[in-house]
Amino acid sequence: DITRQGFLLDDALCLRVRLVPSFPGMDRVSLAPQRTAPVEALARSLGTLLTSPTASDITLCAGGEEFPAHWSLLACRSPVFKTMLESGMHEAVQRRVEIPDLDAVTVSRFLRFLYTGSIEGARELIQSPAGRWNYVDSCFYEVLEGSDGQLTWSETTEAKGRICGDLRPTTKAGCSGGEGAMAWSALLSNGATITVALQDGKLLGEYKEKDAEVVKTEAHNLDAEVRVTEGWGNLLRAADKYDLKDLTTLCEEAMQARLLVCNAAAILRIADATGRRALKAAALAYTTANEGQMRQVQQTRAFDGLSRELIAELYEVFFNPPGKRKRPRPDEEAREFPDVQDWLLLSNAEMRRACAERDLPTGGDRADLVALLRAQTREEDDRPRAVAARLPPPSPPPTTTTTSSSSSPPLPPSSRKPLAESQAASPAAKAAAAPRPEAGAGAAKRKRRSDEERDARRRERAAEAAQKEAELEVARAEGRRCQSELEGLFAERLGLEQAIAGGLAEPL
Repeated sequence: DITRQGFLLDDALCLRVRLVPSFPGMDRVSLAPQRTAPVEALARSLGTLLTSPTASDITLCAGGEEFPAHWSLLACRSPVFKTMLESGMHEAVQRRVEIPDLDAVTVSRFLRFLYTGSIEGARELIQSPAGRWNYVDSCFYEVLEGSDGQLTWSETTEAKGRICGDLRPTTKAGCSGGEGAMAWSALLSNGATITVALQDGKLLGEYKEKDAEVVKTEAHNLDAEVRVTEGWGNLLRAADKYDLKDLTTLCEEAMQARLLVCNAAAILRIADATGRRALKAAALAYTTANEGQMRQVQQTRAFDGLSRELIAELYEVFFNPPGKRKRPRPDEEAREFPDVQDWLLLSNAEMRRACAERDLPTGGDRADLVALLRAQTREEDDRPRAVAARLPPPSPPPTTTTTSSSSSPPLPPSSRKPLAESQAASPAAKAAAAPRPEAGAGAAKRKRRSDEERDARRRERAAEAAQKEAELEVARAEGRRCQSELEGLFAERLGLEQAIAGGLAEPL
């Protein structure tokens, strides 16, 4: 039964080897006990204030529970708490802060981070191990909960059949879960013992048979992963509300590290709601990695909670990945969507692409996207005017007059023109013989010509934009038609797969 014990992983045999070094002439080497770092000791000491609130002078209320805290520590760690408590607000007078938009578990984890700089030892998001837990390869075991609340551990293997046992809460230091972990142990029907502990949504197990080494496992539950993801999202909102940058970074890294098919849609929704561009890009990239993964994410319950805008953005990234956009030709515009156009005529997907090529946020509804693009356009239009306003005014050109050509010295014979050419150029010669206008009039004429050329170029760009808009409208209609056909094919295939699974149809 080497698969269940973790020795066979992806058709590879994994062996655990224990090396015992031998040094001739030395019987035993004594090692100094490991010392705790001063910072860790300080964090552990501050964490004890949460369990035994000595000299607490303020109370946080959330989810029907009260959490005693310390004024000075809250003000030191959070700028929002500092402003609230030092400005004479109602909370400072009553020494009581109501937090109706956060649940009790989130506030407990939030306070743990405020006091210790981490959430280790905080209240677990998953309170019961009941459910199906997957570990090595395709192996899994189940924890069943009876009507009386009794938990039963059960696993079926090819070698030993069904193994089961009743789980009892244990005070052992959390199995491999560390301090604060919820742990249970059971004596199984084959004489072995199993100890499991919940930690951060994972079930850590230690399986021990007689005269054998302990086999450690780390199991995952799909529903638990989604609930843990939602818990991290709530903690991220708390960090934003009370301006804790380090907790914000911790939440983003934790959710990005836990990206799975079952919670990818939930992470995408949380990242879009909180404005986390890097986390949103990671969730989009994970979901649209390939067609199979996209289908699996679509079949999760978390995908049903996505808004219409997010689903459209997801399809846009899937059909037009950012790394596969064509580079513009030299005779084409540098941007796919130039500034000289009406943003309201674009679809939401096109406005997101326009925001992406301008390094603007792509989240939000249609009104937010239009406001971002219009603000960017106004900023780019005002930039040349601001530069021109800072430049000194040009000095007027000197007003000099020239005399007629009759006073000029005669040309040398080598530079004289033929008779026919001189006759053809006689009007020009007459004009040259007349007194020249002042240089200021020439400058005004050149300015008018430059303005006319600029207006002509502007009208030409507007005509090109109108033509491109017409082409885009045709492309949008074709894209909507293709998307509708593709969704129909997806629905047809899904129905066929469900029929095959139910035995109502034969596979092709």
